[in-house]
Amino acid sequence: MKTFILSILFATLLPAAPIEGYATVGMVSHHFGTDESGDAYNGHHDAYGAELVYDRHYTLAYLHFVNSRDKNTDIVAAGYRYEMYKGFGIYGVVGYQKGYCFDGLKSVECKEGRDNDGIAFMPMLYYRHDYFTLDFITQGTMIALKLNLKLF
Repeated sequence: MKTFILSILFATLLPAAPIEGYATVGMVSHHFGTDESGDAYNGHHDAYGAELVYDRHYTLAYLHFVNSRDKNTDIVAAGYRYEMYKGFGIYGVVGYQKGYCFDGLKSVECKEGRDNDGIAFMPMLYYRHDYFTLDFITQGTMIALKLNLKLF
């Protein structure tokens, strides 16, 4: 009973702010070059996921997609959206990912015996409309666009 009462008290102390829900329905990319073996990268990522946005700034997200090297990738992240001008802004996420190997901030081909999971940090630009958001991702050698449709 004490836990129930404390939960209600805690919930009432949170500032009343809207929570928005989004569904990720796709992601496309373009790479400037080829992979380590000279092949073209995957540009259509079969992405799906979900994102909750609290107070139009704080986010919790899950994303599954087939990465540029045709490997299944899962990311769970928390982030912050900072609007700069009329729906345009900066979006940064930090989380746990499985499916990529990294050399610094650059993704690389996973070698035999190398772990393909760890911390992910992704700075992005975004555009927020009443019914969707577009996240613009770049890594220097690629650009990507992720579409999120607003559910509530």
